[in-house]
Amino acid sequence: MKKASVGRVILALSIMCIYVFLFGIVQVVHVSADTEYELEVSISQPQQTKQPVGIVTEQTTVNIAEERKPTAADGTAGTTAEIPLQSEVPEEYPPVVLPPDNGENYAPDEDISTLPDYTETEIPETEIPETEIPETEIPETEIPETQAPETSVEQETPPPENNADDPSEEQLTVYDLQTGEYVTDSAREIVTRAVIGEIWNEFPDEAVKAQAVATYTYIKKNNMQGVYPKAIYYPTRQADLTERMYSLVDGVLGQAMYYDGEMIQSVFFASSCGYTNSSLNVWGVDYPYLRSVDCPFDESTDPNWGDTKTVSSDEMKQKILSALGISLDGNPADWFKIISRLDDREKGWITSISVGGMTMANGKRIDGRVFRETVFGYSLKSAAFDLSYDEASDSFTFTTYGHGHGVGFSQYGAKTLAEQGYNYEQILKHYFTGIEIY
Repeated sequence: MKKASVGRVILALSIMCIYVFLFGIVQVVHVSADTEYELEVSISQPQQTKQPVGIVTEQTTVNIAEERKPTAADGTAGTTAEIPLQSEVPEEYPPVVLPPDNGENYAPDEDISTLPDYTETEIPETEIPETEIPETEIPETEIPETQAPETSVEQETPPPENNADDPSEEQLTVYDLQTGEYVTDSAREIVTRAVIGEIWNEFPDEAVKAQAVATYTYIKKNNMQGVYPKAIYYPTRQADLTERMYSLVDGVLGQAMYYDGEMIQSVFFASSCGYTNSSLNVWGVDYPYLRSVDCPFDESTDPNWGDTKTVSSDEMKQKILSALGISLDGNPADWFKIISRLDDREKGWITSISVGGMTMANGKRIDGRVFRETVFGYSLKSAAFDLSYDEASDSFTFTTYGHGHGVGFSQYGAKTLAEQGYNYEQILKHYFTGIEIY
């Protein structure tokens, strides 16, 4: 009986041990599964979409196109790069902000020291290096502000094909400021319409022909470098597109201006202050054919001569602080002092002006151009002005002479010369010194 009881006890204990052992294994397995699940949840990361092999994202192209949208202004800068060209002009371009009417061909007041050889719009102020180029060497530069946007990192739109032997078959491309689109058409149509966008139909024949040669030179030089300058292809004065204008353009179509065998920077403007400005004074680069020459006719013929603009002292103070970072206080009559003008000429282009006792701002000399472009955003007609303060009204009055940057070809001056019997070649050679036309 005792043996049987002992056996039963041993059997019962064995069964209990086996049960406890099996129950422990189940618990370990359960805990391990829970732990693995919790770890998996705690370290889970967002799924990433894998890029299929051979497909490149468009992010870079979009950014580059965005950065190179055309802008409008008295001016921009960029260095020419040798990039493979595209096969055709893109069909779509980003929108463009139209520039103010600043009385000059579209581009300078841009920086042609870094432009591709050409000619205005609102751009950031940049420091222009004081360099001088020997007379026998004219650098090739580029105007980025008017360049068609690229469609990829490696491509750029090519210039239209030109036929030097037959100008009637030549094609040019411009950016039309009226429609905000790039237009490619015959040189005859492009030049005639651009001329009408610049001067009146009432201008004498020789003045029209001089403008046509200057316009053709300007557009062609840019197109040769893959740049599409701003112009007005659909002029607001459609009635001026007359048979006479086409005929005058036909008479000089294909002729361009050259200096030392190189096509020139054919810049032009509405009128001067009695003498033209120089490229060195405006853009910091001495082009031998863009030096100051007398232009005494503008005073009697230019409707912009003596234009005035009046601003209160409070507005003037805010403009100076915002544009130049100079805080003005004290007597407003002591705020400004014109120190020098180009060639010390009366009513001439201002080369230095003191503002609150300072002649430099943002690392740049304060001159008439800084006032016209940076302080007033081109609402002053030119960088040649007189400045006076009226204590009774507590306001400043700017009296400007001429309209535009003043470099190169004066349109109103050309009008007067033509009326005096000068032909288009004589007119152009007066304003662009040392050039040849062929």
